[in-house]
Amino acid sequence: NLHNARELFQSVLQSTFEQKGDDWVETTLGDVYDVRDGTHDSPKYQEEGHPLITSKNLKRDGLNYDKVKFISDSDLEKINERSKVDQGDVLFAMIGTIGNPVVVRTEVDFAIKNVALFKTGNHDGQFLRYYLESGFVIDKMAREAKGTTQKFVGLGYLRGFPISFPTTTQQKAIVQKLDALAPQTRPL
Repeated sequence: NLHNARELFQSVLQSTFEQKGDDWVETTLGDVYDVRDGTHDSPKYQEEGHPLITSKNLKRDGLNYDKVKFISDSDLEKINERSKVDQGDVLFAMIGTIGNPVVVRTEVDFAIKNVALFKTGNHDGQFLRYYLESGFVIDKMAREAKGTTQKFVGLGYLRGFPISFPTTTQQKAIVQKLDALAPQTRPL
């Protein structure tokens, strides 16, 4: 039943973004969002400190801190100079497993490594999350990903990725509809 519910949710998600209204604007992710990524360096890990979030920490139900590595205050500051995450931003796995978008809902005391960061600004991060987890987006990215040993999508690719963008009112209605359906498709 859960599999069927997940397929139903994916079907609703797909039709939501395929049956767009006439007033939706055709644009790119980079035109709507500030798209960045985390560090590619490997800072020195320590027993305690600030979590360093990687793609393995992005799960369907949010950030998962199991098996997280910790970094120092100075490494956190250095990484956050270019890729500071704020509440409401969206994180996205761009290397290996592509996808698993997560809206940051917690207070941010971490840095990111090899993860895409969508600075949402005035836009609804949940709308972007639903768009990025829709089957046609993930399928398109998987087909177009680079790399042989480990697939990846780069920042330029993500910035140029197409999106149809509705009004703020329509975004809220879409999120409300999908939020109401989403709990019925998750495991207990």
